[in-house]
Amino acid sequence: MRRFQCWFEESCLRLGFAAAIAVAFTVVPRAVAQNPDALSPYFEGKQVVVKIDMPGTQKGVDIYPNRQPPMDTKSYGDRLKQFGVSVRNGDTVMVTKVKVNKDNVEFQLGGGGFGTARDDSDTSVHFTSTGKSDREKDLENQISNESDPDRRRSLQRELDYVRSQRERRDRIDRERAQDTAERKAGQVAMKRQQGGSRFNIKLDARGMGDSLTPQVIESALAQYVSFPGDGGGGPPAGAPSGAPGLAVRPSDQGGDPAQGLKKGMTREQVEALYGPAVEAHDRTENGMSMTTCTYKSRDESVRADFVNGVLVQYSVSSR
Repeated sequence: MRRFQCWFEESCLRLGFAAAIAVAFTVVPRAVAQNPDALSPYFEGKQVVVKIDMPGTQKGVDIYPNRQPPMDTKSYGDRLKQFGVSVRNGDTVMVTKVKVNKDNVEFQLGGGGFGTARDDSDTSVHFTSTGKSDREKDLENQISNESDPDRRRSLQRELDYVRSQRERRDRIDRERAQDTAERKAGQVAMKRQQGGSRFNIKLDARGMGDSLTPQVIESALAQYVSFPGDGGGGPPAGAPSGAPGLAVRPSDQGGDPAQGLKKGMTREQVEALYGPAVEAHDRTENGMSMTTCTYKSRDESVRADFVNGVLVQYSVSSR
């Protein structure tokens, strides 16, 4: 009986120790991931103001908090030159996603930047010349074997006609391919202006555990982003909220709305400056659907052309 009691107590101790180990392995990873997982609900959906121009690409801007200077200015300049600007200095934009990776934190603005796997960035259009037809090859063979000068001239005239028709079709197809490539390039450029951008904060995100707090992210981006309530020029009072991720440009430009008008703005942003359009007409130009809107203020009339909701050209005249 004594031997059974000792065996029973020893088994309980072993089970208790094993249970404690299981609980420890269950709790520790959850504690380590607590703060990284809390970054998304803390930031996402908030409106911030950017202090620099942001490149129109998912590559974004690389920030190294432990370096001086923190920004990789070379890649920043290269990306601005290659992809253009999607979010401008002073724009109010929504934080649409915060993603914690192993060695960086993605701080995505207005959609995170154009060029992800779901975005079609291919602007190439392939053109292949039409090969010689059987008739063209046959005429060439007949001419090489024909000794009668009159017959040769007749065959040559027919060959010239068949060849010119083939070259004409190739020329038309080549021009169509070029037009298609230019149209695709224009569409990609407009999508880049609409796609937002991101900061890539380079740090040992997973290894930081509990120390990766929202304050760490705000500190890393303090030179480049104004957050609500930090006194650094957060979203202006009364600024239109717009659609998720919409970059809103300030409209108080000395009382002159036209000073805030820029190509690449959305229709919602233009109407935030001028109010609803007094006229709007749809048309097709170079294969693209275009909307022409007319806006009127006290002193000016604005004619604005939009493609897919993006301002591509405008004119301002005095009333």
